[in-house]
This record gives sequence, structure tokens and C-alpha cells, in this order.
Amino acid sequence: MKTFVRSILLAGALAVGTNSLMAAQASSTWFEQWYKAKYGRSSPMEEARLKAEQANVAFREETTPRVTPAPVTWIEQHYRAKYGRSSPMEEARLKAEQANTAFREETTPRVAPAPTNWIEQHYRAKYGRSSPMEEARQKASGK
Repeated sequence: MKTFVRSILLAGALAVGTNSLMAAQASSTWFEQWYKAKYGRSSPMEEARLKAEQANVAFREETTPRVTPAPVTWIEQHYRAKYGRSSPMEEARLKAEQANTAFREETTPRVAPAPTNWIEQHYRAKYGRSSPMEEARQKASGK
């Protein structure tokens, strides 16, 4: 009987210990809440975890989809459904609207690579192009 009681007590102690270990993992939330209430920010451990989590997340740039306004009349809807494009009257209206809208196209200027030495810079300043030696070097490098 003594060994039976001891084995039950030992099994109970192991069960209580296991439960307390499980509860200790959940107790980090109360510590985090207490730290945030006291200092007004997350704990350093939580900040490090959030920073590591954000570093592993891929962000995509959100773009606003370009939406064309829906045709107003049922005739326009029918024409678009049948022919797959706007009616000539609607196209003329859109073209006139585009002509009246101020639009400036942004272009990126082409930039030539910088000269490598002062001789090349002098040649380019004097003649407005790369020296034959530089052109041969660029051809050889595949650029």
C-alpha cells in the first residue's frame, strides 16, 4: 500500500509540475501587459520579437487600380459588350477629355558612364564623345 500511495503522489507531483510549466509559458503575457502599463511601451524582448517578425515579412507596394468609369447608358453598355470597345461617340468624348486635361510626361534622362581618367575627360570635353580607346575598352567588356 505504501508504494501505491507513493507512486500516486509522485504521478500527481509530476502532473502539477507539468501544468505549472505550461502555465509559465502563458505568464509572459501578463508580464508584457504589466511592462506596457508601467513604461508605456513593449518590453525589449517583445520589441525584438516584433522586429524579427517584421524583417521576415515581404511588403508589396499598394497601387491604386486604374478604373475606367462605367458606361452611363444601356446603349453604351450594349455596344461595349457586343464590340468589346467603347462606341465612337464615347471614344470621341474621352479623346476630347484627354486633350483638355493637363498632363506632363516624366522622362528619365539617359546618363552616360563617367570617364575613367583625366585624359578621357579631356577628350570627351573637347570632342563631345568617348575616345576610340575608351570605346574599344567598352566593346571588349561587353557594355
